[in-house]
Amino acid sequence: MKVLVTGGAGFIGSHLVDRLIDDGHEVIVIDHHKREKRRFPNAAATTHKVGFADEAAMEAVFKKEKPDAVCHLAAQISVTKSIEDPVADAQTNIVDAIALLDMARRHGCNKIVFSSSGGAIYGDHGIHPTPEIMNAQPISPYGIGKQAMEHYLELYSKAHGMQGVSLRFANIYGPRQQLSGGEGGVVPIFLDKILSGDPVTIFGDGSMTRDYLFVHDAVDAFVRALESDVSAAVNVSTGREVSVLELWNMVQDVHGKKQEPNFAPFRTGEVQHSVLAPNSAKDILGWEPMTTFEEGLAKTYKWFRDLES
Repeated sequence: MKVLVTGGAGFIGSHLVDRLIDDGHEVIVIDHHKREKRRFPNAAATTHKVGFADEAAMEAVFKKEKPDAVCHLAAQISVTKSIEDPVADAQTNIVDAIALLDMARRHGCNKIVFSSSGGAIYGDHGIHPTPEIMNAQPISPYGIGKQAMEHYLELYSKAHGMQGVSLRFANIYGPRQQLSGGEGGVVPIFLDKILSGDPVTIFGDGSMTRDYLFVHDAVDAFVRALESDVSAAVNVSTGREVSVLELWNMVQDVHGKKQEPNFAPFRTGEVQHSVLAPNSAKDILGWEPMTTFEEGLAKTYKWFRDLES
């Protein structure tokens, strides 16, 4: 299969590209390489250094490459930035993403796997773990944008016969995750702080919880979605809830050194509690997480430690 991956030199995208190439697929990478951070290109992939929102450039790519499927990971990925500039967020995550979807349709590419977000879409939902609820109430423009794109995928599936799978991910972490450009989740921030010895800040009282998913398990969900013939929105998660304070204690344990955190006020737009029910991923995609949080955290810690050495 020839697969086009947007954001294919970034954190999650580069791991996906590596896996697809290892599995024998032909991979086309779309990545603008403009962020001031590390990129992770794979020499075995065909790379086009363009943004997915560049309509003329993307038209040329589709005409030349004729992909069988698209994995869409490129996005504006910061909840905070979406609150500060909701118009820019909507332009990238809704308008430009729809243009990509329609371009795929016009060029006969009928399979789309979309990187969505369970936590951002569900908000502070009362059911834990949260199942695949279609009438969710996001509390940030970022979450609204992800939900809107899911609706468009469903529409294109019904109206044009395209296969669209929206993977509603838990909080993905792992090697290659960056601190800048909106990727700065709590796991890499904590690892950076513990390794540098700099003070760490916890927003709120530390009781905020998340469901953390190792990047290799997230990649496996993409692969299974590509291999399937379903159109659906599916949670991809572990179903395990970990608080910020629990995470900080685990980071201290893996590092072997204690460090007292500072506390700051809770940030607007952040979900307090997010844990997703993973049952449907097993039923629909045959997917289950294979990496425990302890195993994944140790591997991620080693990557950050080796990076700084």
